Amino acid sequence: MHGYVHPLQTKITFQSMTRNRTSVCGNLIPDTKDFPMKLPKNLLCVSLISSTAAFISSSANAGLLTFSFADPVPGKQFSNNQNNAYGLGTGQLSYDKTAVLSFLVDGSGEANPFTYTYTNARMELDMALYTGSTVGGVFVAPVVGYFNIYDATSGNSILKGTASGGAFLRIGGTGAILLSDSTGLSYSFGTELLALLASTGNVSAGPAIPEEGVFTLTDATTLTGGPLISAGGVVNSFNANASYSGNTMTPTPGAIALLGLAGLMARRRSH
Repeated sequence: MHGYVHPLQTKITFQSMTRNRTSVCGNLIPDTKDFPMKLPKNLLCVSLISSTAAFISSSANAGLLTFSFADPVPGKQFSNNQNNAYGLGTGQLSYDKTAVLSFLVDGSGEANPFTYTYTNARMELDMALYTGSTVGGVFVAPVVGYFNIYDATSGNSILKGTASGGAFLRIGGTGAILLSDSTGLSYSFGTELLALLASTGNVSAGPAIPEEGVFTLTDATTLTGGPLISAGGVVNSFNANASYSGNTMTPTPGAIALLGLAGLMARRRSH
């Protein structure tokens, strides 16, 4: 029988790896009576999961990619066509696919830092813009859809963003489209970006949260010269200048495997 052990002096030691075993997180470990200080089984499970998660964040070489393009000149390439395509008062957002973009991929946060600019990029964008409302001087309307940035030289995709939810914001004379994984944004890497990562010695399992993106809209003008927002929160047809920036984490395949292990342990704990 063990005497009192001060918490600061507590050490967890296994006295037997073959007897008195019990299940913690679905795995067999020595019975808690073999420890100098007994710990609740669920606490042990939480500790194991937390340790795995900590190892992922600190040791799995997760990188960070950021993306951007400036508004090309001349003209306005970003448009809203208020055509009721998705219901009364809705509009369809699009981008001029003939506009030449200099699309910057900043991999300075990767294991092997790099930067690369696709000088002949294009973008296809198709989003539904719904009616919105104004609160505290800020107009907000939901957006849903996708955008695909590709290399016009090869015709291959660089980066695609699919948004099951997002927001069109209008404050004074400026506007933006805000997208985030928390509201439904999901990135996918195209063959061009995957090849770029491989050529720079960065092996990625694909994008992971956080996944964020924003289109900044300036000098938006309606086709009729009237107000941008009309009665009922309808956004009228307009053209605007637009720039884009976004980011995503890029965990290595090893990080994905460790994350799967943590999830497996959590699932076993629930049974």
